[in-house]
Amino acid sequence: MSLRISSALGLLCLLAACGATTPPPPGDEVECAIGSGADFSSVCTLEKVAGTLDIVLHHPDGGFRRLTRDAATGTLIPLDGAEPLVSEAGPRGALQFAVGADRYRIPQTLLEPPPQ
Repeated sequence: MSLRISSALGLLCLLAACGATTPPPPGDEVECAIGSGADFSSVCTLEKVAGTLDIVLHHPDGGFRRLTRDAATGTLIPLDGAEPLVSEAGPRGALQFAVGADRYRIPQTLLEPPPQ
């Protein structure tokens, strides 16, 4: 009997946790198209990792992509064994690229290094 009660309580706790919302990650809102065939919308967040040239692109579903900027060339490079970054033609003043089926459009001003 106690096993059934504890199982039921555990299930209720898990269900309650699923309904909990977490605050969005800190950073700037950027356009992305997550998944094959998706349209661009401003639902991703660009987080700059303090003290590094790394950025994290957070997806609305909790997924993310980690990238670093090459200090010499300024190009973005995926980290953590991610698929290669493929540059795409995009609007003037923005960097548009794909990693796998996910596409991103980031204003160049957000990718500039902070002043020294």
